[in-house]
Amino acid sequence: MKKNVVLLVVMFMLLAFSTSYAQVTPGSVTISPTIGGYMFEGNQDMDNSLSVGLRAGYNFTKYFGIEGYAHYVPTDIENSSTNVDYLGYGLEGLYHFMPDSKFVPFFAIGVGGVHYSKATEDTTDGKRDKITADYGVGVKYFVTENVALRADVRHVIPFDGVNNDLLYTVGLSFAFGGAKKVVEAKPEPAPVEEVKPAPVVEEAKPEIIEKGRTTLNVEFDFDKATIKKGYYKDIDDLVTVMKQYPDLNVEIDGHTDSIGTAAYNKKLSQKRADAIKKYMVEKGGIDAKRLTAVGYGEDKPIASNKTKEGRQKNRRVEAVADYIIKK
Repeated sequence: MKKNVVLLVVMFMLLAFSTSYAQVTPGSVTISPTIGGYMFEGNQDMDNSLSVGLRAGYNFTKYFGIEGYAHYVPTDIENSSTNVDYLGYGLEGLYHFMPDSKFVPFFAIGVGGVHYSKATEDTTDGKRDKITADYGVGVKYFVTENVALRADVRHVIPFDGVNNDLLYTVGLSFAFGGAKKVVEAKPEPAPVEEVKPAPVVEEAKPEIIEKGRTTLNVEFDFDKATIKKGYYKDIDDLVTVMKQYPDLNVEIDGHTDSIGTAAYNKKLSQKRADAIKKYMVEKGGIDAKRLTAVGYGEDKPIASNKTKEGRQKNRRVEAVADYIIKK
């Protein structure tokens, strides 16, 4: 018997170091199997022995509860081979101290009775049944919300005698039902606004500006305003530039040599400038508003009119297209 009690106490101590919970739940029903020992006062001539029992209770609040119990003690009469079966039973009121902690000590007081399988004058005053009162203390240690280790000590006193017996037990207490423990929800942290880094503004690269120029120089035969086929490509190149740069306007300048009157040469130079403009409008598709044809006659020679070669260079139409290239 002693070995069993020691083993149970060791198990109780080991479990006491496990993760625990505080849980005396109002409205819960408890069932507690127990094991321990029962010590008879010496004048009863009864051997101390093992005790096994069962307790069932109800918690009205987390502080107050009731518990019914029954325990069985197989014992012997001292100096005899006579076996006596002892049965104790009763009802107790419990008050829990610190019900919200993992260790819950409590005080118990109650009334009950005992029954002996055999009665003698030396052991039980010849009575097989007696009414008893008891009081004592205990502690519960919660290992889960619904399971607790427990240890109890009771002083058992018969009403019709002066015997003082001692009951000590350990056990497990299982709780069922009752109000659920309310766990206060932690407020969710306020959302943290993500701070986006300021957009990286690339430093504007300076525009690379270049000036472009396309020139046109078309020579004519003496006293003629007809464009020679060999100059068509040069005129087409100017048309291409004007299409690429739609804001570009061009002045077409017509010229002559010095042979003939100034008035005649003025008209001839205008005809030559008009001929180039007409080609660019009709063949190249350039808007006529972008072209200005001007005849300067013999006033702006680029070579000497005293030689045949010089006069040929002066019989011309010129155009200059200046534009800006951005890169």
